[in-house]
This record gives sequence, structure tokens and C-alpha cells, in this order.
Amino acid sequence: MKGTAGVMLLVVLSLCGCPQTTAAQSQAIVDDFPAYFAEMEKNKPINWTSVLDLLSTGQLSPSCYSHAYTVHNDTTLAKSYAQLMLDSTGKLTPSGIFQGNRLDIGNYKECTTGANNAVDRPEGIQAMYCLVTWAKTVTPESLYYYAENFRQGVCVPKSCSDHEIQDLTETGFLGVKPMPSWIPVSVYCQKEQAYSTGAIVALAVIAILLCVLAVSTSYELFITIRFRDAQRKPFTTSRVGRFCLSCSVYSNTKKVFNTYQHPGQLPALHGIRVISALWIIFGHSENFSPIDRANTVERVEDRERWWYFIRGNYGMAVDTFLLLSGLLVTYLFMKQMKKTGGQFTWKDYGLHVLHRYLRLTPVYAFLLMINTCLIEYMGSGPWWAIRDNWAMSFVQVCREYWWANLLYINNFVGQRCFLHTWYLGVDMQLYVTLTGLLVVLYRHPKVGVAVACFLIGSTWLLNGVLYYFMVDVYGQIYRYTTYRWSFTRMAPYLIGILLGYLLFRTDRKVPDTPKTRKLMMLGWLVGTAFALVALVTPYGASEANLLGHAAWRTFERSLFAAGVAWVVYACCVGYGGIVSEFLSWSGWMPLSRLTYTAYIIHPMIIQAYYMDYKGAMLYSSVTWWFMFVSFSFMSLVCGFAASMMAEAPFLELEKILLPNRRGREATPETAADGGHDNIAMKTVECDPDPPLPPHDGKGTSGPNRC
Repeated sequence: MKGTAGVMLLVVLSLCGCPQTTAAQSQAIVDDFPAYFAEMEKNKPINWTSVLDLLSTGQLSPSCYSHAYTVHNDTTLAKSYAQLMLDSTGKLTPSGIFQGNRLDIGNYKECTTGANNAVDRPEGIQAMYCLVTWAKTVTPESLYYYAENFRQGVCVPKSCSDHEIQDLTETGFLGVKPMPSWIPVSVYCQKEQAYSTGAIVALAVIAILLCVLAVSTSYELFITIRFRDAQRKPFTTSRVGRFCLSCSVYSNTKKVFNTYQHPGQLPALHGIRVISALWIIFGHSENFSPIDRANTVERVEDRERWWYFIRGNYGMAVDTFLLLSGLLVTYLFMKQMKKTGGQFTWKDYGLHVLHRYLRLTPVYAFLLMINTCLIEYMGSGPWWAIRDNWAMSFVQVCREYWWANLLYINNFVGQRCFLHTWYLGVDMQLYVTLTGLLVVLYRHPKVGVAVACFLIGSTWLLNGVLYYFMVDVYGQIYRYTTYRWSFTRMAPYLIGILLGYLLFRTDRKVPDTPKTRKLMMLGWLVGTAFALVALVTPYGASEANLLGHAAWRTFERSLFAAGVAWVVYACCVGYGGIVSEFLSWSGWMPLSRLTYTAYIIHPMIIQAYYMDYKGAMLYSSVTWWFMFVSFSFMSLVCGFAASMMAEAPFLELEKILLPNRRGREATPETAADGGHDNIAMKTVECDPDPPLPPHDGKGTSGPNRC
């Protein structure tokens, strides 16, 4: 018993002593560093001849030289602020360079906060964080692919300019030069910037919209509390009343989360739309990262994993949305034409195009404004210091070519502005140019089908020829050429047109006979095979390099679109089985209404997160999946906010301004109670011109659409 008590006492004493011992050891380690840093600074190789030459020739200002020398001298004197600056600077070479690590970004907070708050910092000296990019002059062949450059974080006096820091770093006066064969090629310093005129205007617009939302919501709550249902009707059905209610967050939120599915819809499309949008976000979660990874080799090796075809083919969601867009426009256009007896005038065409433009553009322009004017002020950190990094360079393009996005020609002009929205340009161009085909298809079905098939064949031929000569022979980048052009991407859209016409002509009905059931089963087998061949083959037979062949690039997207078209058709005619039940789940509907805004906003969320990251980031497939879930959630939440601010209000205003488009007459009652046919809509019929569904650049949403 005494022995047991003694053991317990020793355990308790040891546990109590552990924190003290650990703390004492930690303090001892910290106490060793001032002397270590002072000795390191004394022995640091500095090319003083070059430094003095820069000073004498005017390339180095006296203030920068004086402050840099003071920091150097104070480090040898073991002053805390100077040693914090040295400690926060990236060192000679990082660990894991053979695994693709080409950065040591130091410690951003220690430089900007720790050093500047040190009690012994001279009054005239402030610490500033910068990223220096080193390029190799001679690099071992084994490192060539993974180490084309090296980025080093340095903590330097704020009085020095970027150019001065680059010159001094090369002399060894600031930071540590990685290797003799490397030279500094660029420096980007994190500096506080005053809000630009564009940023002030953007903030003012946001403030005004928030005020309007508050007033409209208060108005609705007031009449709801103050009046009974019968008394409230004049306030909700008149044009003035509808105008006042158009921005109400209360009613628009109810419309977004309404899950009632009206007769006449194609509910399976909601599930397809949401899954495709999430597929896009999954691909962009890693692909849209503007920062370097510290283990590039592992990231490359993941391409050999069996599941990588999911990531590698996320761009196929573009073709899903092109298919759905062509299907919905055709199916609803045919129903509209049936109501008008086949009449369609130039005035109708103008309203047809204007309606689509007004539905898509307000929220698109709103988010484009935020991206162009405000994103650079949304964070700070090592990666925000790179003013022309992968994300910020797109912002610079937007400041010059924003108008191309609003004209929906951004897939040809200013492609790097709001990069992912190239699809909106493609979809709008196809919507505008192929309306005539829909008229021909309704009035002369055989001619219309023949023209559609001819156009599909033509786009195949054009795609293959252009890919071969522009990408294969001349080495142009695929994603900036045939990948983004409407005339090379219209095959899935045309397949959707033919499918929409087929559903209209058959009224979505097929005979229930044994022969039909056999044919439908065969269709499922063939459609599934088409989709799997398009998705898996390039990655299952990587040695064939199919993605580099013009022939494969010509047909792969049409092959996948045909597989998806079969799923849509089978679900619409009642042969979808469990697949149709899953895709038609009512829970998809609120998410479906948010896919357009979530798609537009998700790259901003991804880029803001990564650029605000304060350290080196390691790639991991597990982390990728977790980030995908987080980005998806935040995209939907922020997409909802954008919808309330700039999409739902303008959609309701558009219905007030254009209440009587041909084939779509609306009464005040239906317009106010059930006519919101986009994000917050409650219609018995599907909208004749649904907005696009979202994806890789890629799509649109359309709430209660068929």
C-alpha cells in the first residue's frame, strides 16, 4: 500500500514538474537565440562594395541605406526589434526542396506586428514584409521541373522601395541569398494602401443596397403586422406595392427556400444543376489557388490516383450546363410558340434577348464590381504582397476589360477578367444566335433538325481543325483558345436543343410496353457507357495521352453530353427509377436557386482564403476534400447574400417592367404572389427563359426552372 502511494506521489510530482521543466527549457532555448543571431549577423557575407556603389550612384537612397545599416548593426547588438526582423526572414533554403518546396516565406506577423511593437525599435524605423522571387541561373536537372523559382520572405525597413530591396538583397545586405546560382528578379512589399475611387464607389453602392433592403423589408413587416390578408392585397398587387416589396429579404428568402414543385416542371434538373455546380467548386478548390505549395511533387503524383478523373474532368460540368441551357430554352420556347400560334416577330426577339440580359446581368455586374474594386482590400499576408499574382493579375485585367464581361464577349476579349465567367459569354452568344433555329424547328421540324445536325458536325470539324493547328502545332494554350469559343463549344447546346424539342413533341410521354422497357434499359447502358468513356478513358490510359490529341478533344464533350442527355430524357419520361427520385428530391430546389450566384462568387472566396494564409501550405488530397466542403458552404451562403442584394430585387423589377412578353401574360395577382420565376419564384409553369446554370465559368442557375 505504501509502495502504491509512493508511486502515485512520484507521478503527481512529476506531472506538476513537467510544465516548469518545459517552460524552463523553452526559456533557455529563447535565451540562446540573441547571441546566435548576433553572431550570424556578424559573419553574414555582405558585398559592401556593391552596397556602396549603389549608394554613390543614386540607386540606393540615403534613408534606406541608413535604416538598413542600423538594423544590421542593431542585430549584432542583440536588440529585440532587429532580431525579430531577422528571425521573421526566410532562411537559406527550405526543407523538402526535392519534393517541390520552393519557398520560405518567413513569419509575416512577427515582422509586421512583433518587430514594430518592440520597445527598443528606433522611432524612425518601421518593419515591412516583402516577398523576394529568386530565379535560377543554373539549376540541377533533378530540380528543374519543381524549382523554377524560389520565394523568400524578408523583413526590411519600410523606407526602402521595392527596387532598392531587390538590389540590396542581391548583395546579401538584406535577408540571405538562397544559392550562388540564383538572382532576385522581383520584389513585392506589403504596404498599406488608401481606398481607391472605385473602392469608395463600390462601398457606397453596397451601403445603398443595404439601406434599400432594410426599408423594403420593414415595409413588408409593417403591412403584414398592421393589416389582415384582405386588407393587405392592394399593398402587394399594385405596381407600387410590388416595387416596394421587390427588395424585401423576408419574402425573397421564403421564395428561395420554397420546396413545392409545381406540375409541369422537370424536377430532376435541379439535382443535376446542383451536383454540377459542386463539381465545379471541387475542381476550383485546388485549381484556383494563387499560392505555391511546399510539396509540389506530391501534388503531381496525385494525378496517378484512381479517383483523379473526378478532379481532372470537372470542366465537363460546363457541357452539362450547355446541354441544360439548350434543353430549357428550347422546351419552353416551343411551349411559348404554341401559345402564340407560331408567331414570333422582331419585337418578340428583342424582348427575348432583353429578358435574358436583365435576368443575368445585375448580380453579375454587382459581383464583378466587388471583385474588381474591393478584393485587394479584403486581407493581408505574404501572398497579398504579390500585386501581380495569379488572382490579383486578373483584377488588373478587369479594370481594363470589365465592359467585355457586361457585353458577354469576355470569352474572346479580356479573357482573364473574372476568369471563370467565360461560360456566361458562351451561353449568351448561343442564346442570341440560335433563336432563329428554334423558330425554324417549330415551323419546319425536319429542316430544323437537319440544320441542328449539320451545325453539330460543323462544330466537330471546326473544333478538331482549330485544336490541331492552334494548340497542337503552334502550342497555344487550350483553355484560352478552342476551350472558350462559342462556336467550338456549341455541340452540347445543340444536343440540348434536340432533346428539348423531342420532349416538347412527345409531351414527355412514351408507351409503356415491354419493347419500350427493353429499349430504355439499352439506353441506360449506352448512355452510361458514353459518360464513363468520356470521363475515365483519358486517365485510365494515360500513356495514350488522349488529352493531347485533336480527335479526342473533338468528340469527348459531345460524348459526355450525350450520356447526360440520356439521364435527363429517362428521368423526364418516367424511366429514371431511383436516379430520378434522387435528382428530383425537393431539397435540391433551394440550392438550385443559388447555384448561379454561388458559381460567380466562389473563386473570390477561394482566392481570398488562400491569399490571406500566413504560412506555407502543404498539398493533401484529404485537405482538398475538406476545403471543398468549406468553400461550397461559404459560396452558397455568400451567394444567398448576393442574391438578396442584387438578383432577386432586379428579377422582380424586370417582371414589373416587362409583364406581357408574348406567350407569357401575367396578372398583378400572379406577378406578386407567384410570378417570381427566377431565384425566388413560385410559378405553375416553368419560366420561358430561365437563367443559366453555373459551372466552370460556367453557368447559371435558375431556381424554379423546369
